[in-house]
Amino acid sequence: MNILFYYTSKEQAVSLSSLMIAFQKQGHQVSLLTHSEEGALHEQVRKFGVKTSSYVLNKNSSFLFYFKHFLFLLSFIKKNKCQIVYSHIQQANIIACFAQYFTSAKVILCRHHSDYAYKGKNNNQKLFDKIINFIGKEFVVPSKKVFDQMVNVEGVRNKKIHLIPYAYNFEEYSKPEAFKVNQIREQYKCSLLLLTIARLIPEKRHYLQFEVINNLIKRKHDIKLIVLGDGIERTRLENYIKENALENSIYLLGHKSNIMDYIAASDMSVLISESEASNSAIKESALQKKTAIVCNDVGDFNEYIQNNVNGFIINKEYPENELEKLLEDIYNKKINIVDKGEKLYQAVFEMFSIDNIIKKYDSINGRLVISD
Repeated sequence: MNILFYYTSKEQAVSLSSLMIAFQKQGHQVSLLTHSEEGALHEQVRKFGVKTSSYVLNKNSSFLFYFKHFLFLLSFIKKNKCQIVYSHIQQANIIACFAQYFTSAKVILCRHHSDYAYKGKNNNQKLFDKIINFIGKEFVVPSKKVFDQMVNVEGVRNKKIHLIPYAYNFEEYSKPEAFKVNQIREQYKCSLLLLTIARLIPEKRHYLQFEVINNLIKRKHDIKLIVLGDGIERTRLENYIKENALENSIYLLGHKSNIMDYIAASDMSVLISESEASNSAIKESALQKKTAIVCNDVGDFNEYIQNNVNGFIINKEYPENELEKLLEDIYNKKINIVDKGEKLYQAVFEMFSIDNIIKKYDSINGRLVISD
């Protein structure tokens, strides 16, 4: 099969590169086409024979942006004789779902959010989801949470949806460098170093987390928090840090290429997001045998995290009090987080390894016969 991965970003995404490389090794010819210029993702998959391309446009006019991408996608599919298209992320999906009616290729729309569009205030995102759901013929979703959202809330027929967890070749992740890990530990030296990796958007609820950290610091707890990621909430969060004199306790470091060094240097991860599809950062933490605090009924956390066994699951609606009490117990060594990190590592490997997931795609990739 000639398989196209249609995506928006150039940044490394192990769940995507793992699939592309695995399909290539199965004997398929895989191509990657992105809306951004070539970058780390292209470089990674090219090593394994994946053909990479990009088509970059300025978004001065939304209509022209999407229409030109639509025409280019159809041209690319025809030129490269693509038989299957895996489209990823809403911006690509809105284009691909219209393109499917003008090509013989099978178009699979891969959704990477659960109820984000419905919780947010962006009406365009809600409209795009409705259009994609209505005219999309076939979907892949990474968790039961997303499946239930689409079927029970958004009214998509369940027969149109494949539930396939994200797949990872964990060998693709760079190993932490001891020197850099020690540097981070020394720079942010404290009794309990927490790490949050998430976009700075309202749905990730950094603000609530900062208030909890502030309360603990006021009680003389030697706790620090490193936040990796960027987004529209940055100014608000920076102001909170300044207003509460937390410059030496909470650090907004933006995007970092050496995420695994920061994970290895931290004691555990915290993510009280209220909306996820299948979060990769917590799985990456598990690779370094670090446990995590997450919220109930968010993404696929409930599918591999067992509360107080390999991680901690707190109330989604009002997480503050529970988070504060839990962090205080961890700080006071009442809970063994090392043991839980070991168990989370085992659970993530068993559930998300590419070797276990790749066979779930065989029914999609192997069932088509495309005539020349």
